[in-house]
Amino acid sequence: MAKATSDSANSDRDWARRQIAKYRSRAANYEIFARTLRDVLEQVSGKLAPLAIVQTRPKALSSFADKIFRKRAGHKNPVDEFTDLCGGRVIVHTPEEVKAVSKFIEDHFLIDWENSVDVSQRHRPAEFGYRSVHYIVSFREGTFPNPIVSTHVPKVLYRMENPRAEVQVRTLLEHAWADISHDFVYKAGFKVPEALERELAAVAALLENADNSFSRVVDALRAYSSSFGVYMTPERMQREIEVLDFVRTLDRGNVQVAAKLGKLAISLGDWDRAIEVLGEHAGSDCNPLLRDLGVALCKVHQKDPKSRHYRRGQSLLEKSMSTTKPDIDSIASLAGTWKGVNDEKSRQLYRLAFEADPTDPYALGNYLDAEIILRRDLSVVPMLRPTIIASLDRCRQQARVGVNLPWAFFSMGKFILHLGRPSESLISFAKAIQLSTAAFMIESSMRSIERLEATRDGIAGFGWALRLEEIGLAAKFPTESRRNTLLKHSSEGCKPISGRVVIVAGGCDRSVQEQMDEYRNLMTAAFKDYQGVVISGGTTQGISGLAGDLAEKYRASIRGIGYLPKLIPAEATVDKRYREIRRTDGSGFGPAEPLQNWTDILSAGIDPASVRLLGINGGPIAAFEYRLALALGATVGIIENSGREAAKLWFDEDWSNSPGLVSLPNDPMTVRAFVGPGESPWRAEERERMARSIHERYREAHTESVIRTEPAMVDWDRLDKVFKDSNLDQADHILQKLHEVGYDVSTVVGRKPKLVRFSKAEIERLAQMEHGRWNAERLLSGFKRGEKRDPVKKTSPYLVSWSELPDEVKEWDRAAVRAIPELLASAGYQIRRLRRR
Repeated sequence: MAKATSDSANSDRDWARRQIAKYRSRAANYEIFARTLRDVLEQVSGKLAPLAIVQTRPKALSSFADKIFRKRAGHKNPVDEFTDLCGGRVIVHTPEEVKAVSKFIEDHFLIDWENSVDVSQRHRPAEFGYRSVHYIVSFREGTFPNPIVSTHVPKVLYRMENPRAEVQVRTLLEHAWADISHDFVYKAGFKVPEALERELAAVAALLENADNSFSRVVDALRAYSSSFGVYMTPERMQREIEVLDFVRTLDRGNVQVAAKLGKLAISLGDWDRAIEVLGEHAGSDCNPLLRDLGVALCKVHQKDPKSRHYRRGQSLLEKSMSTTKPDIDSIASLAGTWKGVNDEKSRQLYRLAFEADPTDPYALGNYLDAEIILRRDLSVVPMLRPTIIASLDRCRQQARVGVNLPWAFFSMGKFILHLGRPSESLISFAKAIQLSTAAFMIESSMRSIERLEATRDGIAGFGWALRLEEIGLAAKFPTESRRNTLLKHSSEGCKPISGRVVIVAGGCDRSVQEQMDEYRNLMTAAFKDYQGVVISGGTTQGISGLAGDLAEKYRASIRGIGYLPKLIPAEATVDKRYREIRRTDGSGFGPAEPLQNWTDILSAGIDPASVRLLGINGGPIAAFEYRLALALGATVGIIENSGREAAKLWFDEDWSNSPGLVSLPNDPMTVRAFVGPGESPWRAEERERMARSIHERYREAHTESVIRTEPAMVDWDRLDKVFKDSNLDQADHILQKLHEVGYDVSTVVGRKPKLVRFSKAEIERLAQMEHGRWNAERLLSGFKRGEKRDPVKKTSPYLVSWSELPDEVKEWDRAAVRAIPELLASAGYQIRRLRRR
């Protein structure tokens, strides 16, 4: 028995020596195989997964010897049967990159499918574990080199025996799990305890969830990168362009820099610049770049779709569609280039994009349009209603994370319009207009709406949506032509609006009448110095009635204009105290009135940035008015704690951080300063001299309580613009304060001006006005109320009404107004009391 066992062991060793000898004779070819395979996979990964790690190696002789003994029972001739004598790994970041690299391998190698396996597909639904994709590959003659890979495959790799390699494609997290489980479980040589197997499975489940989360984050970041220009001011965008331009001069071949620069140029509507930058890389295989270049070429040459430039743009879009995963944007963009040229081809491409991803907003929106136009009715809308709702949710998700902007909001507006909620749709359109960085964005949406003209009677709010986009285009990107378009819709037979404009909006329901009456004294005080136009609702109810009070009390200085529908509800009463009542078509109050007042404002050539809206309380119409004004670039002041839509605005994540939105304390002097800014009464040199003096007095008064290195405490020449403007604004406000307590100023020549001493009551009144001015100035420059005073973060606990201000802080304002006589004297002015009549 012992002899038989010994003979068997000797036989196994002899067999192993023969196998090892054969493998040793082929080792050089497997070295060549590994080098060639690495070269191919590195080039492919550079295009499909730029941060991938590529590893290849021939199997070590010791590993081969170990494996042939372990696998002896299943293999008589391992050197010809083993499929992993050469191995490769591509370790990528996301499951999407795994799919992209895997598809390339399937398309360009001979695959031994019987021995290949996608481990992720063999798990049952309740199982987790090693999820790599394993391919057994051989080089296919005539495949390499090609436009993607420049490698020449040595002929020996086609002729060698067992010319196979195992290639694994996995994510970083899969790689971490596989390495540990392979070394400590597969190679353990013993049965792993069940408790440890369960823990490994739990870790695998966590890693699978993390992989999926990473994939979603990466997709979102890529989408965000295509929208990031929306969040930049024009100045910031220009600085970014300058930086990228500089980097581009140093690294002309950098495709990613060119793609980013081209995207910014498109965001600004600078199509020629985009073509110049992107055109240098037209031969690359960067599909997003090719798509943007194709779109830019077709945009610039859209008047001649038969031109070679237009056709080249279409060809680039076709090329950008050739990806492992259908590129919806490329398909839909190509479809758009066939609109009006070959509508049937356009419709088929939109259908292709829709079928690839039915809830993609770009694909669905255009497919829906194409079907409506083809059918000449809206019958397709109810059929697609569930898909529209799902796509609407997707738009909201995109907006929440800041991707696909402003298009996500344009799509939301149109989908909500099709769902029969016109007022709600206008708010989405308004947000899209606010985020638009170039005129073509609004124009594209306008054309999309105009194409449905034949079915407008079936789309509630069709005319409102179109007017809103005309208004948005004229406000954001003004031209004489766009102004003339609005002139056609301006209130007929009415004198053009001119001068300063304040819109007064808010609650008009009878249910809030008593609450709105509480703001009567605030409004009367706030508009005391105002000269210009006040626009409101034109009835005696609520906020409109308060605006009527102003039109009556300050008739000489305020031109009150009320906007009403032709037919008003029976419970509403027209307020005849307004100087003008302008009518809109239709019956009942709605979005038409605010749309019409903005039509009149913009058609008169008034800059929307000069318009202010004062909001108190409010219902659905006021909610639209507040957002419309913000979208067009006006300054919107909302009275704190006034309730309903005024309060809800601060909890609306789409609008609460809008530039120009200001929370005003219920303080007459603050609101007065908000609505009543005027031009400086001083000559430029006098104005700066007084501002300098104001600043120095502030520094002297706060030496003990404020750190000298704070931004507001440095000397004038180093002072930040926001604080210089504050001092200049304080100088401008001096005359208004003096008039309030019965004083004026006159110039003094040849003698020293006499210094007036204010009474205690006058100082208190002037200090209240100064605090209101400071409140408004800070709020308008972006400061918000906060627990701590922080000039860098722009927060202050003192942005409150006078009655809520600590006495030591009130003293700062009292000190500032006590110094007015000396400030004026230093500029050659003397304070004199006005004659009483």
